[in-house]
Amino acid sequence: MGRNVKMLMPAPFHGEHDRYLKDYRRSGERKIIGIGRDVEGRHKDGATFPMALSVGEAHHDGEQLFVGIIRDITEQNQFKEALKEGAEQLKAVVDTAVDGVILIDSHGIVRMFNPACEQVFGYRQDEVVGNNVKMLMPKPFHEEHDGYLENYQHSGERKIIGIGREVAGRRKDGATFPIELSVGEARHRNEPLFVGIIRDITKRRQAEDQRELLMKRLTELDIERGHFAHVAAHDLGQSVRMVSSFCGLLSANYAAQLDERGREYITLMTSAAGAMRALLDDLVEHGRLDFEKETESWFDSNKSLKDVLASLSEAIETSHAVVTHDELPRICATPIRFARLLQNLIGNAIKYVALGVAPRIHVSGKATSDDWIFSVADNGIGINPQYHDRIFEPFKRLHNASQYAGTGMGLAICKIVQGFGGHLWVDSAPKQGSKFFFSIKRVQEEDQR
Repeated sequence: MGRNVKMLMPAPFHGEHDRYLKDYRRSGERKIIGIGRDVEGRHKDGATFPMALSVGEAHHDGEQLFVGIIRDITEQNQFKEALKEGAEQLKAVVDTAVDGVILIDSHGIVRMFNPACEQVFGYRQDEVVGNNVKMLMPKPFHEEHDGYLENYQHSGERKIIGIGREVAGRRKDGATFPIELSVGEARHRNEPLFVGIIRDITKRRQAEDQRELLMKRLTELDIERGHFAHVAAHDLGQSVRMVSSFCGLLSANYAAQLDERGREYITLMTSAAGAMRALLDDLVEHGRLDFEKETESWFDSNKSLKDVLASLSEAIETSHAVVTHDELPRICATPIRFARLLQNLIGNAIKYVALGVAPRIHVSGKATSDDWIFSVADNGIGINPQYHDRIFEPFKRLHNASQYAGTGMGLAICKIVQGFGGHLWVDSAPKQGSKFFFSIKRVQEEDQR
């Protein structure tokens, strides 16, 4: 009190304040009075800090008085800086993301379109931002999108948000292509925003189509299956092993010299080689069905099941599967084939479950007058009845390899039950689980002797 206010100001304002007041009294030109601004203050210890200053003018007994309202905004500025830094970091992540990232509002208007989206769709960012996202969709989705958004906001019924699916996109040149789309929802100022993560899967779909075509042609070849399987295992297997080996060498010795896309290509090649190797193994297994002759013998099927569960222990542990069983009978069959049959059926039951669901599997075996009827029941995704016969054909898959890995040969191999003079069938419906049955001819031990 009683001191000049400039003691609270750092340089250069400390030295200039008296002149500011003099200029104002002379000219009446206001630079802060009645306006307010952010300025710097000076603590007693000499430290400076940001403050919001509002100044008002009054008169008392013919004298001018100035009233200053001061708020320390150090924390506010720190918060703003943190927000700015976070926004810059987020923008850097989005701009450098390999996958496309697109942001739309509740009316379907695009608010963000990252560089990866530009590469995927062929549009520049300024050609898309501010326009309806349906410009990136082919018919009939182009016409239906606004209605879908409106329906979601009224009913809350989700068809893709929080789920993800494969859909079709439309490039700038009008060409359509397959994309993998995941959509998340957020809220800003009580308004919904939708973030789409987009991946062009054209190459993957082409590879799957080529593989399906190859498999179809293979099944049409009029070649004895056992002979073909062994030729494939020797000739094709050697080539696949070489591809796998060189992919491993590339990854180990040259990965650091490649960009992210190059490393992705190596990963795709390694994965494809592994899938082909698994397919060759299954072809060999399937080829054995016709020519492999094994001696039938009596054995405890409980022991066989125990050995199968031991071989599947890693998959069981990873998926948190629970496998239970009834007391199983002593049977006469080929032990190796019986174990293969159980292993394929239980392995499929572990694999084909909904995301986040722990498999629950039960194995039983009951007697009829002529056969032993074994069953493997699960809580999986189920199978539409129209496909019950097709699933036992070689290379018949009801799901993309990206959803459930495999070669399409597992259930075809299960036809080894025919070597026992038995049959294989299924009782299932979508989302209701499946129950696979197979029969083995029932004989008395004295009859076998």
